[in-house]
Amino acid sequence: MKTTLYTVLCVAIRLAAVLMAVELLVASPVYLLGMPDHALSLFGVAMVAMGLLIALALWLKPGLLARWAVRRSGHETLESSLSADAIQRIAFATLGAWLFVDGLARAIPQVWMLWRLHRMTELYPGMAAPAGQWNGLLFSGVKLVAGIALTLGARGLTGMLHRLRGYPHVDDKAANHDTGVAQDD
Repeated sequence: MKTTLYTVLCVAIRLAAVLMAVELLVASPVYLLGMPDHALSLFGVAMVAMGLLIALALWLKPGLLARWAVRRSGHETLESSLSADAIQRIAFATLGAWLFVDGLARAIPQVWMLWRLHRMTELYPGMAAPAGQWNGLLFSGVKLVAGIALTLGARGLTGMLHRLRGYPHVDDKAANHDTGVAQDD
């Protein structure tokens, strides 16, 4: 597979722009509804709008940032002996690892806060954990499970997508050993 560093960076910048926009849209109710002061709420709306405009600019013009980052070496051809399926498997496993780490990073504070609330209910009977705490823990748990599933099931998911696209079945080990590509398993 042949590509350039510039092209890879453009794809990565667009991916970051999408992730940025999704995170802002998911977090916007906190900024909009969680502010008791009207002035702070308007500031929150302005910050979300600014972030969405930056994400839009990164989506529409990723080349500006990529060109600045790669300078002269941007148009050198990058060659890889990996097949498209192998790259897709690596991408799924990487996404799974990222989801797992992000889910774990979000779950630990959620569990800590729920434990603290549980300890407080012993001192103050009738006090209950807010639904937002349970929602956050559930969201973190889903991320953890999805991350583990993607990381461990990347090969099967790639094979399933390969079959759904209607490509003929290719034995990865036989195909890669014929071309001299080393396997990691």
